[in-house]
Amino acid sequence: MTSGTTTVAVFLGPSLPVETARGVLAADYLPPVRQGDVYRLLRDRRPSAIAVIDGYFHEVPSVWHKEILWALDQGIPVHGAASMGALRAAELDLYGMRGHGRIYRAFRDGAFPPDLEEVFEDDDEVAVIHGPAEMGYPGLSEAMVDIRATLAAADEAGVIAPDSRRALAAAFKDLNYRERRWDLLDALGAAAEIDPREIEGLAAWLPEGRRAQKRDDALELLRHLAGPEAAAPEAPEQAFSFERTTLWAQFVEAAERSAPREPETLEALVLEELRLDPQGFAETRRLAMMRAAALRGTAPRDPTAADRRQALDGLRQRHGLWTRSSLEGWARAAGLDGRGFDQLIEAEASLEAAASNDQAAVEAAILDILRLDGRFPALAERARDKAERLSGAGGPGRGSWDAAALIDWFFEERLGRTAPLDPAAFARSLGCEDPEVLAEALAREHRYLALCGREAEDSESPKGEEP
Repeated sequence: MTSGTTTVAVFLGPSLPVETARGVLAADYLPPVRQGDVYRLLRDRRPSAIAVIDGYFHEVPSVWHKEILWALDQGIPVHGAASMGALRAAELDLYGMRGHGRIYRAFRDGAFPPDLEEVFEDDDEVAVIHGPAEMGYPGLSEAMVDIRATLAAADEAGVIAPDSRRALAAAFKDLNYRERRWDLLDALGAAAEIDPREIEGLAAWLPEGRRAQKRDDALELLRHLAGPEAAAPEAPEQAFSFERTTLWAQFVEAAERSAPREPETLEALVLEELRLDPQGFAETRRLAMMRAAALRGTAPRDPTAADRRQALDGLRQRHGLWTRSSLEGWARAAGLDGRGFDQLIEAEASLEAAASNDQAAVEAAILDILRLDGRFPALAERARDKAERLSGAGGPGRGSWDAAALIDWFFEERLGRTAPLDPAAFARSLGCEDPEVLAEALAREHRYLALCGREAEDSESPKGEEP
């Protein structure tokens, strides 16, 4: 889009398909907003208005309040609804950001009717997990606000009693946002001691009665922007004085350097697939670190104690050297005395230092290597198939599995090896600082393999007979 355009810019993702949105409002549709995106948008062009619907919460830093205030200070109307937009609008409506929809009003008022006694303020109310942009952000979990709206409609229709509605809402709320799915209804109803007949009635009502509040609120905002009131937008009323602080200057400097990588692209899913082959990932990553260092052409910073520890952890992981005696035996077999071993680890730590200093460059080099040696297409095909199957099945289905249990399953059942003694170190060796990130990937793999196995069993059942 050329500079100087007056088209509305809309940050949209899983709340509403872009094709549906375009049928309501002709606009410049952008991926879910991340920190720095609003600033870069105004740096590159001046839209007539900005609509924030979807945004990232945990994968990368969320859109900063101050960059929205900066847009308002520049005279650009900023609207919000449905998801991240509803949150930010509730927080910034006093400063001129305009909120729309039921979810915005609930965050503004601190209650989601009819549960007026329950404080409504958590960002996990609108958070979901979803597939990649290339597939239209297919939902892999249910937003809590959609669950609340559905249960409220079921209560209003007489399908469930108010006490059952409150009990089910509390049960879904107790789950991590990644795990909220309607296929848990039976288990949650039983745990809450709700009459099974009531749960059966709700399950039968869901296909026609289920609500999509985020979708409805997104449409409400787009219809407003397509209407006559928004045809000639007025500059927002400014109830604040924008201060260009040192923190703002640091933010601008960081935003100018580069845009963050898209966390849910096909490339990110390909990297996840590669991590499911720990040895292959480690070998490819070492080549990538050297490739990135060669392309950089500059000396990395001196390695830290953490870099040395990660280099040593990587060596232990590759060769199963979990005891001091096994490590010393490996060094002797490799012809290394104490000094030679220290020099080897120092060299590996230098590579780790370069990698940690520019993780994006290392990941880009990994992807280059996968393309050059021909592994990328197969990994991409498996990633797409996994996303499609999980989307159709309602999500990864992690259940009660914690990170350690998933790592045990992965090693013992998938790799046929003993699980590492330090799961956190194993996760770091795969480029995951948080073991929960690796656990989510393993949960998706576990669910995917179960779905593939079920499909294989169905295909082997004799035709015309009960499977």
